[in-house]
Amino acid sequence: MQPSYLHQLLQRIEVVVDDDRLWTRENSLFLGILLKHIVDRPGVPEGIRSYRCNAAYPFTGVVFPNLQQLDCGAVGPQSIEWSRAAALLNRANFSGLKRLSLAFINVALFDPKNAHVLTALDLRYCPGAESFCQRLAVAVPPGLRELRISAYAESGRPDSFTAWLRSAHNVQHVALCIGGLSEIIPFEQVKGHRLTLRTLVLDPRRNLLDPSSVLKYRPADLREIVEQCTSLRTLGLPLDLRDYQFQFRYTRSRQIREGFDRARKRD
Repeated sequence: MQPSYLHQLLQRIEVVVDDDRLWTRENSLFLGILLKHIVDRPGVPEGIRSYRCNAAYPFTGVVFPNLQQLDCGAVGPQSIEWSRAAALLNRANFSGLKRLSLAFINVALFDPKNAHVLTALDLRYCPGAESFCQRLAVAVPPGLRELRISAYAESGRPDSFTAWLRSAHNVQHVALCIGGLSEIIPFEQVKGHRLTLRTLVLDPRRNLLDPSSVLKYRPADLREIVEQCTSLRTLGLPLDLRDYQFQFRYTRSRQIREGFDRARKRD
């Protein structure tokens, strides 16, 4: 392929690494050199619309001004320590970004103001996610409609992960799996989007990596969500059903008894 044709053909970069391979900093540096040799040509960076890499982000030093989708995740937590913000959180790379998916990458220094046209955000096990969400609450991209986060709450409270909903508009998809909590994720902030919300997953846990540590909601909470979110298509909610059958039987028997009483009065 002649370099002069690259800008016409190359729109997507995807790097796939075997799960059983230990990815090191040297691997990323070498991969960065190879990618830079390919893309650092006139017209090529402007044509890149999608960048996907399941290894630690290889720093190429090349800016993709028209990037619309970025999906990067480290193979394992060992790469967190040497993932540098300058390699990934480059303002110029985020100016036109619409979809962002990150895993195992520190976002403590990421300013959401750098991604002002973002419509979908997915953070999986990213250190600094709580502080990022605090900044997101005061600088929500106007077009943000989808947010999925799996993270640990250092404060022990869920408020930081839902505060952004107060400033957002017409949110459609929300999925929160938050560890380190001692209380459930409140539904109050979600109510503001009850007419547009199509997906809602609330998964509060004491231990992020232990599903058995989940904190459960009441059946009354489920009823409230279903009644208010009229456009909901997907719902994930851990429920405490230990007393539900008893409560249902009590309510049902009371309704039957009251029905008999009204019938006797008519007779």
